[in-house]
Amino acid sequence: MNTPRSRFTVTFTPTPGTNGIRALRLLLKSAKRRFGLVAIDAREEPARTDISNQIAGAFADLRRDVTTRTRNRS
Repeated sequence: MNTPRSRFTVTFTPTPGTNGIRALRLLLKSAKRRFGLVAIDAREEPARTDISNQIAGAFADLRRDVTTRTRNRS
C-alpha cells in the first residue's frame, strides 16, 4: 500500500549578482544528496509586480464605475 507523500512549495529569488539558474541547479542537487528531497516540478515566474499593481488598480476603477452606475440607476 502506497502512502501519500508530503509536498512542499517554496519560492526563491536570486540576490543581485547571483546566477539564479546555476544556484537553483546546485540547490536541487544538494537537496537530493544531503536530504533525500527530489524536485518534481520547477517553473520560472516572470517578475510582474508592476503589472499586478496596474491590474489591481484597473479592477478598482472598474468596481468604482460599476458602483457609480448602479447608484445612478436608483
